Amino acid sequence: MRKIWLVLVLVLGMSLGIAALSWAAAKIVFYLPAWGLEQGEKVVALFEKENPDVKVEIIKGPSTWDEHVGRTSLWVRTKYSGVDVLYEDDVFTLDGAHAGVWEELTPYLSEEEINDLADLQKEYIKIHGGVYRIPWWNGMSYMYYRKDLFEKEGVAPPQTWEELLVIGKRFTRDTTGDGTPDQWGYVTQGTPGEMYNNFCEFLYQAGGEEWELAPGGIPDARAKQALEFMVEVYKSIAPPALSAIGYDESRGLFREGKVAMLRDWAEMGRIAAVENLSDIIGVMNFPAGPAGPYGIGHCWGVVVNKYGANFKANKDQVIKFVRFMLRPEVHRLTAVYEGPALNSVLNDENYMNELAKENIVIPYFKEFLKYRKVRNFPPGQATPYHEGIGKIVTKAAITGEQGVEETLVELQKWIDPLIAPPKE
Repeated sequence: MRKIWLVLVLVLGMSLGIAALSWAAAKIVFYLPAWGLEQGEKVVALFEKENPDVKVEIIKGPSTWDEHVGRTSLWVRTKYSGVDVLYEDDVFTLDGAHAGVWEELTPYLSEEEINDLADLQKEYIKIHGGVYRIPWWNGMSYMYYRKDLFEKEGVAPPQTWEELLVIGKRFTRDTTGDGTPDQWGYVTQGTPGEMYNNFCEFLYQAGGEEWELAPGGIPDARAKQALEFMVEVYKSIAPPALSAIGYDESRGLFREGKVAMLRDWAEMGRIAAVENLSDIIGVMNFPAGPAGPYGIGHCWGVVVNKYGANFKANKDQVIKFVRFMLRPEVHRLTAVYEGPALNSVLNDENYMNELAKENIVIPYFKEFLKYRKVRNFPPGQATPYHEGIGKIVTKAAITGEQGVEETLVELQKWIDPLIAPPKE
């Protein structure tokens, strides 16, 4: 009788264990760098509330771009299985898609979902060769100015390159009388990735092409014009040691009134609105060169790692999670830092008016979409291209180690192998 009872206990225990396993929540591992964490946690909370049978575990990533690059590069290279969904920009979306690591999402999306993407997102689809990212927002670089300083000086925001220099020089001065300038006309970020962005902003305005800076060893006239102007701006109206200035430093100088104009992303517009600085901080188009007031565009969103262990085990749940992020009501959470990437949200007048209270760039957003240009990275080489351009440009624009023409020739020699057609 004892043996029979023992057998029954074992069978019952096994049955309960199997039942417990069958009711265990499916798991998804979601990577978010620090700058996407706030919105990501809100999205996860909403998804889990609606899907109690799925548990989304968040990997909290670094707060610096370099650390994010290192981590994501390693995961792409090793086909890391420990993460299923990742928050990435256009650099890594392109490189990961080219490496065959991200899952192509087009087959999982409805025609309605794809058609709801803003036109700019459809440009990314062309570049990536399909839908490899669920976008969270459209982003663009902006020029901010201190309204109070401009009003005191009696000048209007510059609209041309020439005006930028003239007005910038009026603000670059020694205000304490110690013989050293302590106020400047312009500040930006001097780190390699941002130096690439800075250069391309001037290059686009000059009508230049990123991959044709000195073809055949001969500097392109438009590229030369852009880099010469960039050197003049940094030399005459920007703080010294610009290569050591990042987001916190540049925003700090601007908010303290030590610089009159700041080149930055929409996050500064959100800071201005949230901190009630909209009365003293304004946003303007980039001072235009021959090609018009272009800023440089970028975008962040989520990609799916086809090698993720949970994606392999629970593909349907992972796809359900990323499609959840395309709902207009969810997208309103993720688009708070910059402009929406869905037409259904972008055209929601009430939402856009509310968003303008959190970010001063929003009233200008539709206008900026006309000018924004998608970054033209070489597939599979986006990361080194993005960082490398900035490092080489720094030699001319910030340190003065070499001249403009020499820099353009070096850039072209470095670019050519990255964009060369594959050998047959």
